[in-house]
Amino acid sequence: MSSPGPTVTELSESVQRGRRFAPVRERDLEPALRSIALRLPGAAEGLVLAPEFRGARGVVDLLAVTRVADKFIERTELGAPYITSEADSAVLARLSPRLTRSAANVARAVGMTDRQALTRLRALCRTGAAEQVGSGYRRRHGFDPIGRSYALEAKVDDWRKGLSQAMRYASWADAAGVVLLIEPPNLTAIRARFRALRIGLAIGDSWIVRPVIGRPDPGRRLALSEQLSSDIGASLDRSDSD
Repeated sequence: MSSPGPTVTELSESVQRGRRFAPVRERDLEPALRSIALRLPGAAEGLVLAPEFRGARGVVDLLAVTRVADKFIERTELGAPYITSEADSAVLARLSPRLTRSAANVARAVGMTDRQALTRLRALCRTGAAEQVGSGYRRRHGFDPIGRSYALEAKVDDWRKGLSQAMRYASWADAAGVVLLIEPPNLTAIRARFRALRIGLAIGDSWIVRPVIGRPDPGRRLALSEQLSSDIGASLDRSDSD
């Protein structure tokens, strides 16, 4: 893991389980992706750059997560295993650190049977991610999504494909955007479409439409956070052993 600045952490490609995007011309957008990420709101409060990050729905060219520092430290200090199963994350995300919820309530929220939810809740209690309070359950303090996540997809000029991918990423990241190398024709109409869907659009390193913070699925968003925290921890361990 390299740190080009005091607030930026870059995950090496070896940590990620995706693949580098193949089209040669799309590689020309790597500097633009990085430039955009460095200027995201909250980047100065801790920025993690994860190329080819595999989320719940697809592999994004660059995941940029801002305001990471304090939350990552808080999560690490818990000492509990990372919850990378989407099903477990879905259950855990439906719990509150302050309000007690029943297994039946959680089951309805995530579309499981009461027995399935109860099995996962008990397992989460054993790992220290949840705790039983009376006949109900709560999420342990500190198991919250770290930072603000932006999924950035690079395309030469295929904005339609980029938009389709970005909409999938918006189900697990806080915001998503498409970065084009070449300005498409009919930009006014395309800009309106992106704005209506709350997806960012950039030409090079300049936003035409800024991405809007959405409401991703809570379980997928928590799974992203846990996977990212695990990847950061693996990179730190690797750096310490080198």
